[in-house]
Amino acid sequence: MTSPSRTRRAPAVGRELRTAARSRFGRNVATTAVANLVSTGTAGVTGIVIARTLGPAGRGEYAAIVTWFGVILVVGELGQTAATTYFVAREPRRAPAYLATARTVMLASGSVVLVLGIILAPLLAPGDSEMVRGYRLMFAACVASFIAASYIFSLQAVHIEHWNVARVAQPAGFLLAVVLLDLAGHLGLMSTLAALVGTIVAQTALAWWLCGRHRLTGGRPELALASPLTRYGAGQLAASVPGVVTGRLDQLVLSVAVAPALLGHYAVATSLAALAVPLASALGSVAFPRIAADSLSTHTVGRLQWRAVGASAAVAVVVMLPLAGLAPWLVPRVFGADYRQAVGLVELLAPGGVLLAVGQVCGDLLRGHNQPYAVARAQAVAAAVTVLLLATLVPHIGVAGAAVASSVAAAVALVLMLRALARIGTL
Repeated sequence: MTSPSRTRRAPAVGRELRTAARSRFGRNVATTAVANLVSTGTAGVTGIVIARTLGPAGRGEYAAIVTWFGVILVVGELGQTAATTYFVAREPRRAPAYLATARTVMLASGSVVLVLGIILAPLLAPGDSEMVRGYRLMFAACVASFIAASYIFSLQAVHIEHWNVARVAQPAGFLLAVVLLDLAGHLGLMSTLAALVGTIVAQTALAWWLCGRHRLTGGRPELALASPLTRYGAGQLAASVPGVVTGRLDQLVLSVAVAPALLGHYAVATSLAALAVPLASALGSVAFPRIAADSLSTHTVGRLQWRAVGASAAVAVVVMLPLAGLAPWLVPRVFGADYRQAVGLVELLAPGGVLLAVGQVCGDLLRGHNQPYAVARAQAVAAAVTVLLLATLVPHIGVAGAAVASSVAAAVALVLMLRALARIGTL
């Protein structure tokens, strides 16, 4: 027989647990938002130093190499970043084996990328030996970056604070290296890329050490786990590749269609238009492993998602409206008078910045529900829209056409992901 005192205590205990869960969630969102801001801030300062020292043409060359690097990372990781987070959160007892299996998959992928990159680099920069060396250095960095991803995204599932530490370490170290090189008068394209590679290797070592603290290391790859990882990863990859098209194709097209200086202006504008993403995406980053763990009621999940979508939209608007208004004053003072042409591009890209931020949160929510293919379908349609608009607009209005294409594609992807969440029945 249940005692009256125990019966009275049960609702109180339930309320305390719910309050504690909300408190942890809010704290994790806050720390993730701070980490995102630090990462974006340090990357922004790094970009300013590079832009002012290398000039528009040098900044354009650097943007071309880093853009291709970002594309290769997305494709070569085979969706294992999200897959690792999902399964480590879903099956914590087998977490070391999942990590080891994902690491093995990504090591094999990185080796293939390295070989192909060495061979194909001259095709990306014909007649420019320094650019060819830069591309090859970036392809070599992919191996370390892939290995780091298996450790970093395991941390997302088990310890948000340490995940944030691992993520912040690389951009912070890169900023320090770039500033020291600039002060020494040695900041150039190759030295900048070498510093980037060095900080990626250091980040890999840090993530491995942090995983060891949570007993995530020491596992062995298991063939039986490769199947669910690759199956989930295929869905993530199916979303990531079109996502690269919508998020990167504009710069890839401009890297071969316009002068490096124009790409430099566009790269500066896109970096400013993406400033809302770090704050808003913190909500999705924390919600993803919580939903994947399948420990919340349907009502609680629905409320969590509604708040995440609404809050991300509000945050993005608050960030982007003042930025667009201040762009005519801000851009030339921060980046230099040579970048005045970027002002109009910031204003064109600002709506897309809001939509992209909310879309990232929706994508994380869907991945938490084991619905990476829903994200893939949304991104595929958005990618088709991007290709069509780039082909139509860039030949006629140049970089402004790329900005319009980017914003429209972000809107298409967001609408489709919201529809997918609504069909799940929790929004």
